[in-house]
Amino acid sequence: MIVLRTRYMRSITIAILILSVAMVFLSGQTAHVSAHPHTWDECNDYGGYFNITYYWYQGYPYYYYYPYYCYYSPYYDYYYSPPAQYGLTVTTDPSSLGTASGSGTYTAGSSATFTVTQSSIPISTNTRYVFSHWSGDYSGVGTSGSITINGPSNVIAVYQLQYLLSVDAQPPSTAVPQGAGWYNAGDTVTLTVNGQILGGQEGSRLVFQGWSVDGQTTQGGVSILVKMDSPHTVAAQYTQQYYLTVITDQGNAYGEGWYDAGSTARIYVSNPVSTSYGVNIIFDGWQGDIQANSQTATVPMDRPKTAIASWRTDETVLNLTVALGIIAAFLIAGEILAYVLLERRSPNPKFSTAPPVQEHTPATATDASQPRKKTTALKKKTSENTSTN
Repeated sequence: MIVLRTRYMRSITIAILILSVAMVFLSGQTAHVSAHPHTWDECNDYGGYFNITYYWYQGYPYYYYYPYYCYYSPYYDYYYSPPAQYGLTVTTDPSSLGTASGSGTYTAGSSATFTVTQSSIPISTNTRYVFSHWSGDYSGVGTSGSITINGPSNVIAVYQLQYLLSVDAQPPSTAVPQGAGWYNAGDTVTLTVNGQILGGQEGSRLVFQGWSVDGQTTQGGVSILVKMDSPHTVAAQYTQQYYLTVITDQGNAYGEGWYDAGSTARIYVSNPVSTSYGVNIIFDGWQGDIQANSQTATVPMDRPKTAIASWRTDETVLNLTVALGIIAAFLIAGEILAYVLLERRSPNPKFSTAPPVQEHTPATATDASQPRKKTTALKKKTSENTSTN
């Protein structure tokens, strides 16, 4: 009878071991304790057996057992089943980036931490991805986060595609408009120039001409909208201009004003109207930043310049007129003087200035006897002379 019981005991023990191992590997869960009470009647059926227990260590079950007998106090037979474990998957969007960590298997109820290894991922010198936010079973904008595992979980690190906007101005000395930097794909950026006319040193300025986008000239407004569907380079195009000053104190000057750098200006000055008889004002050449003898000249505009028209007076006509007048006056005066001298030498009595001298003859007796008749004759002669004159 004792031999029979011992053989049964061994069979029961082996069966219990096999069942325990099967329960461990079939459950696939982390250990927990379950208790089953045995009554005194059950002990009478078995008489005595080994109590078998196992525990988990580094992922494997370890078993231990010891014999006991039913005539001891009531007891419990203990067995373990593993707690639930769930997987956490951490991915990126786009999935090709693969810069998030934290994937693995976690015990139910435990906390799992995940993070991105790169917040900015360059694709080229002007294209990149930047971390934006988390999606899936976690929401947040920080580069790391954590969740409590209560089932299979999935967390996605979402990245944003960005393009670089480069802003420049020509000529290089020009103030560059604000707005350069990284922008999300699809954004629209507004750029505005600092001014249509930018003053520099005296006689020099920059005049806005238009925009250049990726090397191609577009519109000429002071503002431009740039669609960030790819990397772009935008330049504000200005033209350098210089001022040409034309100065004259006679006549009218033409050609003064602003000219593009490198261009050629044409200047001209008209002859003045003379206000003095016999005096002419003659153009005497250009001075200042240009040397030319013609009233029409060209000026290369490579800097601010000044052209001054010089004049001189010509009194040749006046001098000739005066000389001829003097000569004429002398000739007229000579003729008059000669005429006067000739007339004085002429015997013609009508040119004499003194009355004719009367000759008196001595009176005779005969004449004395006739005084009245002689007087009458003298008066008659005087009257004749007077009428002749």
